[in-house]
Amino acid sequence: MAAMFEQYTREMRAQFDYLSAWPPHTHLELGDVGILRRDKFERQTTLTELGIPFKVRQRSRDIDLDYCSAGNVSITVSGSADAVAAGPLRIAVSFAREHGVVFQAKACHSTEIADRYTLGRTVLALAEAGRWPRDHVVITELLGTGPAVVLVSSNHDARIELAATVPAPLDALPLASASAALDVVSSRGIGVKFIAPDGLTPLFRASGVRRRFFGEDRFEHRGEDNGNGAPLVGDLPGAPAEFVEFDYEDLA
Repeated sequence: MAAMFEQYTREMRAQFDYLSAWPPHTHLELGDVGILRRDKFERQTTLTELGIPFKVRQRSRDIDLDYCSAGNVSITVSGSADAVAAGPLRIAVSFAREHGVVFQAKACHSTEIADRYTLGRTVLALAEAGRWPRDHVVITELLGTGPAVVLVSSNHDARIELAATVPAPLDALPLASASAALDVVSSRGIGVKFIAPDGLTPLFRASGVRRRFFGEDRFEHRGEDNGNGAPLVGDLPGAPAEFVEFDYEDLA
């Protein structure tokens, strides 16, 4: 079976069309430059440190994200929000397989590099001059969150029970909604547990130079699936460079 981080990043990419920070609490910033190794981003420097200017565009709409490994996770909420009358709410999460994933995040917002065409031209010129390592990518879009919770099981029968004293009934994302008040009551077989009331930067898109046997090198989105579950790596020797712009759709 795939390693835990591979299963997590694969499922998140399939669900949201984004690459994933690993571990999920890794702090990323727009314009970070690094290397993708099996979908894990290893930061090396930044566009700012390299003296490459860029403008930022932020999408105005916030959204909530909710994902559980299909057919392998159950979340139950019991109890009352009135801690005096009946004690805190209990939230139980049970997994039916190894490396099952739970991801809940509220108030997610996207920021992106506004002019990727200009950035692409700059990076390709630097690569042609031998001043940009061709295995480097730059984070061109970053998804930040409000309160968030990420759980990944290490066993097929993993289970975690949490208690939360909250002032109102929970919404459709009970873990994220109660994240600031969650206490672990019991835990078995949980490999990854991140409770982040102040948010995460868990999802991103990255672009880099893709070398080709025929035609021109391109600056394009990296980490795409090639149809059989393996990410494209783009490590072929190429010729002169050309920028290809990609049209990314809003999460919805």
